[in-house]
Amino acid sequence: MTTSVVALLPALALVAAGLAGCSGDPAASVPTPTDTGVVHLSTSAPPTTDSAGHRIQQLPAPTTQVALSADRVRGADYSYLAPVGWSRADRDLDPPPDTLIKPDDDEVPAFIAVERPIEVGSHSLVEVVDGLRKGFEGKGLTPMAAPERDVAGYEAMGIVVDQAEDVRHVYYVVAYTEKVFAIRLTYDPAHPESLDVFRAVLDSWSWG
Repeated sequence: MTTSVVALLPALALVAAGLAGCSGDPAASVPTPTDTGVVHLSTSAPPTTDSAGHRIQQLPAPTTQVALSADRVRGADYSYLAPVGWSRADRDLDPPPDTLIKPDDDEVPAFIAVERPIEVGSHSLVEVVDGLRKGFEGKGLTPMAAPERDVAGYEAMGIVVDQAEDVRHVYYVVAYTEKVFAIRLTYDPAHPESLDVFRAVLDSWSWG
């Protein structure tokens, strides 16, 4: 997994710049948190499309139990627990992410980055995600939806992009306090344990 390959991806700030620039739009309302107190497991087959009609890329089921440390990684209006064996790091990405963690073992090709949040005015989460998808499509990539979930009680829309045989990106994009946050895992699909770490990070997410 090379920096040059990763650098081909459109950044959320650039893809949504046109949306964020509409200063005359009325402010968007804060989304209502999803009640996640009770989870009902469905006995039917998983959905094939998300709520916006995008085809879902089913991801491998969890295979490992991820240990989380007591240290919280703090960013702009959010924090999450650092997985054991992962630490904050710097990486040559443009624009620089708000926070980034990667495995302490340099042999594991993965990192989790949270892009700097952007204000989107009255534009919906669906509009922002569609803009991000179009950015991928403009570079000859084929984005698919990730299985839907919430992030700390707020609806998140997912995108999966296979940029190369050994480079997959999984985004969850969520709106909070009139801003949009893109939480991204970049990893080698041959190492699905990184996806388990990503899920654990999202499960430990806290706003504010």
